[in-house]
Amino acid sequence: MHLPRMHTTPHIVVAAVLLAVLTGCSGLAGRTRTAAESVAAQQSAPPPAAPLASYLDTLSRMAPGDPARQQAELEATLAAARQSRASADTLRYALALGSAGHASSNPVEARRVITELLASPNSLQPVEIEFASAYLREFDARVALYAELGRQRESAEQHLRQADAAADRRIEALASENKQLKRALAAAERKLEAVAEMERSLLEHPVDAEPEAPPRQ
Repeated sequence: MHLPRMHTTPHIVVAAVLLAVLTGCSGLAGRTRTAAESVAAQQSAPPPAAPLASYLDTLSRMAPGDPARQQAELEATLAAARQSRASADTLRYALALGSAGHASSNPVEARRVITELLASPNSLQPVEIEFASAYLREFDARVALYAELGRQRESAEQHLRQADAAADRRIEALASENKQLKRALAAAERKLEAVAEMERSLLEHPVDAEPEAPPRQ
């Protein structure tokens, strides 16, 4: 028994090709939609906590303008550093202590704390170490600036003391010279008074004429 031969027409071939194309496009669209949904999910997810967030928050609280807020933050960071002994809390305290613009600012002590922290084993991440090193350089610069200002102030005060001492010596010299002039003036006045007294005496009591010599015999 012979089965009838099936002839493939051009229309059937075209339909098969179209079906394959549509199927591929559908799969591509599905993969594109899946990728887009993945990106959207990543964008909507909360970002991971930054290692420097707590330090930036401390620096923000130590900004000038509110001494009470600054003092409260400094005391809080000190208490946390003493209680936990954690590297991050110690660094936060050093940053608060060395911040400029508050009454208790002490970059010398802050520099010492950071130097010891970085020199000893710690749990800081690389980005935290870079952050601490940057502020260490800032504190070094401020300490050097304060030292230079101190030297200039000491030099100015020394020059002022020298000028005051020179002025005092000059005043003493002028006073001594004035005393000498007064003594000389008093002596001259006494001499003038003596001469005037002598003149008055001569005028009041004229000297008698000398007697004539007796004639010769």
